[in-house]
Amino acid sequence: MPFAGSLESLVLEQLDRRSVPGVAIGIFHRGAYEYLSYGIANIETGLPVAPETLFQIGSVSKIFTTTLVLHLVDEGMLDLDAPVIDYVPDLGLSDPCARRNLTLRHLLTHRGGFYGDRFDDHGDGDDALAKAVRAFHDLPQYAAPGELWAYSNAGFDLAGRAVENVLDMTFEQAVRERIFLPLGMTRSTFFASEAIRHSVAVGHLEGGEQGIRVAAPFQIPRRANPAGGIISNVAEVLRFARLHIGDGEFDGVRILKPETARMMRQLHTEADFTRRWGLGWSLREINGVRAVEHVGSTNGFMGRLCVIPERDFALTILTNAETGGSVHSAIYAHILQQVVGFRRNPPAPVVLDRAQLARFEGHFFTGLADILIELNGSGLVMHRMNIDPFTREITERPPARLSPISETIFAIEEGPLSGGFGELILNEDGSVRFLRAGGRLGRLIPGDGLEL
Repeated sequence: MPFAGSLESLVLEQLDRRSVPGVAIGIFHRGAYEYLSYGIANIETGLPVAPETLFQIGSVSKIFTTTLVLHLVDEGMLDLDAPVIDYVPDLGLSDPCARRNLTLRHLLTHRGGFYGDRFDDHGDGDDALAKAVRAFHDLPQYAAPGELWAYSNAGFDLAGRAVENVLDMTFEQAVRERIFLPLGMTRSTFFASEAIRHSVAVGHLEGGEQGIRVAAPFQIPRRANPAGGIISNVAEVLRFARLHIGDGEFDGVRILKPETARMMRQLHTEADFTRRWGLGWSLREINGVRAVEHVGSTNGFMGRLCVIPERDFALTILTNAETGGSVHSAIYAHILQQVVGFRRNPPAPVVLDRAQLARFEGHFFTGLADILIELNGSGLVMHRMNIDPFTREITERPPARLSPISETIFAIEEGPLSGGFGELILNEDGSVRFLRAGGRLGRLIPGDGLEL
């Protein structure tokens, strides 16, 4: 500390290269805070980003939802291992066995087994979440609860509905009363109508005369608030982070029992190739030190939170562009290198024969992406069309070369998804069951071309 002097040139270069209008950074380290802000909040107004500027934090909200669920577990109002239908009796799932066996622990570890990216809009009323959950009856059930890890927004919406039922209040009111207000998060909200009273950023997407454009709509559907609806700023997100550094207590306010806060950071499941998962948290080991973290994206925003209790450290990064991921990665690597000696160690490629490479070939659909992997003279190539979950806008991505790092895992070497990975999940007979990419399960479907 401080980090500002070493960060400025890196951040400004990244914002320019990635066409990201603005970023806010909050750092807590060994009792000291540092708040940094660069760029603008809205390309149509040119107003600067300030440390207090509100951003959508996307799926970082899932840690708040998990914290609230476990707060209610501590109070004896919820049980992680009881059937979810004990709390949400009108839940309908396509698989009756899954409906009977599904628990909150499955939901908080992304192992519910059902399709998880439903964002249909059920209005702005207090019954939005209830209506959404009642519509779960047609979600495809890919695996039995607990069998496979697959990132699930819908699972957190269902956990939020359990909260509503046991407290007899809206999810947003529960978060406000039991987390925001006790922690002094007075500007954090789920609602644009409240955020607009303060300095607030808008999201940005690729396109338009300037290469980027203001994203619309601003807000995700209310039914998705437990999965990703929080609007906050770096200072207030750090107050929440300090709750977890303090094993459930911040500034004299205890929200979780110490053993419960620590349980969130313990390994509960292996996730995909690059990740392991606790309760809510994604886990990372860096030089023998455990970091817990989460990233989030909504319509034109990207957020990130990393907490390392052992080092009395937290970092939050908020950007207002869908291309903000590379900016996040550069800032994250720079700061964590100084704090814990973080180094990127990309896995080495392996040499596979043509028959082994051909196993990766196929046409896969995840619900958010149509993916075609083909083998040509230069190796494996991925063609991909993405579906915006909020607007349903379809974007074709440029072809990307893939580099196998095992017989079932590949690294993406080119394009906007460079640095990502894909993983084949096999049946017992060795045939391909799913492609897991971006945490989502892609079904193998007939056909050899993109169809969206």
